[in-house]
Amino acid sequence: MELAAMTCRVLLMVVFTVAVVSKLRGTDSFGAFVRSVQGFAVLSPRRGRAVARLVTGAETAAIVLLLLPGPVAIAGFALMGCMLGAFTLAIGASLRRGVRVPCRCFGASTSGAGPLQLIRNGFLIAVAVTGAVGTFHGLPEAPGGLAVAVGTGLVLGVVVTVLDDISESLRGAFPVAVRKKQR
Repeated sequence: MELAAMTCRVLLMVVFTVAVVSKLRGTDSFGAFVRSVQGFAVLSPRRGRAVARLVTGAETAAIVLLLLPGPVAIAGFALMGCMLGAFTLAIGASLRRGVRVPCRCFGASTSGAGPLQLIRNGFLIAVAVTGAVGTFHGLPEAPGGLAVAVGTGLVLGVVVTVLDDISESLRGAFPVAVRKKQR
């Protein structure tokens, strides 16, 4: 269980680090994130900037918590799980209203948030829960197991952060098949 917890820890740290860096790498990036938050139309537009700052700060805090041992890391998993739950609810509420805005979680995505983001968030919530439960058992002591756990977390974290790009590429690669199926 310790190895699973370490994999979960690294995976979430990669995902949230990419999210924070993509939002803070320039004023245009953060501005696009603010517009994305406002576009979900869950909150009043005036609160978009404050919520975007709160989200970015909470993501950063959760990363720091995961760097620390024991109960503090469990708090990081809990914070990430709660944020992911809130993101999922916001996307779901938008979709029910027919609003599809680009999800700027990992940068300049042009695809509207939809079922893929709901599935991704559900997966990440499961990762956060698994990591929290596994952290109760402590860190793995075997260096080989630790290396595998960290490597697996890194790879999965990268895959999760580029999932929107993969989806867009696949959609673009098969436009004829998609059009035929829609008829």
